[in-house]
Amino acid sequence: MLINPKTIKAIIFDLGGTLLHLSYPFFRESFQRQHQLELQEDDFFRAVSAATDAISRLVEENKTTNDASRLPIFFEHLLCALPIPEHLIPDRALYVRDVILREHHRENLWRYLLPDTLDVLQSLQAHYRLAMISNSDGRAEALTIQYGLRPYLEFVIDSHEVGVEKPDPRIFTIALEKLGLLPSACVYVGDVYSIDVKGARAAGMSAILLDRCKSLRDDCTVVHSLSELKRLFLEQV
Repeated sequence: MLINPKTIKAIIFDLGGTLLHLSYPFFRESFQRQHQLELQEDDFFRAVSAATDAISRLVEENKTTNDASRLPIFFEHLLCALPIPEHLIPDRALYVRDVILREHHRENLWRYLLPDTLDVLQSLQAHYRLAMISNSDGRAEALTIQYGLRPYLEFVIDSHEVGVEKPDPRIFTIALEKLGLLPSACVYVGDVYSIDVKGARAAGMSAILLDRCKSLRDDCTVVHSLSELKRLFLEQV
C-alpha cells in the first residue's frame, strides 16, 4: 500500500524497537563480563530482527498470546540468533529468567536511543502531529520522558493503562479518537509486522514497518531507519 504524505496529518509511533531499541550496551557488557565475548552491534541487531520476525510468526499462529507471555520467548529467540557458542549459554531459558528478565524488570531493556531519533521527530513535528501507541507494562510514558521523546508526542497510549494491546484495533481507535482524525489521515510506524502493521490496518490506518535488515515485502512500506521517514514524508511536503 503506497502512502501519500500529502494526505497524512498524523504519524503514530511504536516505542520499543522503533523509537527506543533493545539495549545493545547491556548485552555487550554482559557477554564481555561473563563470557569474555565481544558482541558486535551489527550482529546484535541482526539477531534482534530475527527474534522480532519469530514473534511476528508466533502472533500469526497463536492469537491468544500477549505481550508479557511473548517476552521470554523473544529473548530465547534472540539468544539463538546471536553468534554465541552454545556451550557458553547451555540453558537459554534459565539465562533469560535470571539475567535478561531480571535486568528488564529492574530497568526496561528497550532503552537504547539511536543518535538521529530526536532530530527525526523534531523534523516531522514541524509538519505532522505525532503520537505513540505502545504495548508496554505501564512504563512507556516515563521512558519517553527519560529519553527526551515526550516533547514531540501529543500523547502516549500504554496498553497496560488502557487494558487492550496491539494488534487489537481498539487501541488504535483510542488514538484516532484522541487525535480527532479519520484513519485515512494517520499512519502507524512499528517493527512487528503482525502486531503493528496488521493491527493498524485493521483499524483502517496505513502502516510502515521499521526493519533494520529491510526485509522485502510487497504489501507494505518498509524503512531501514527512522531517517528514511524524513525522506518519505518531508521531501514531498
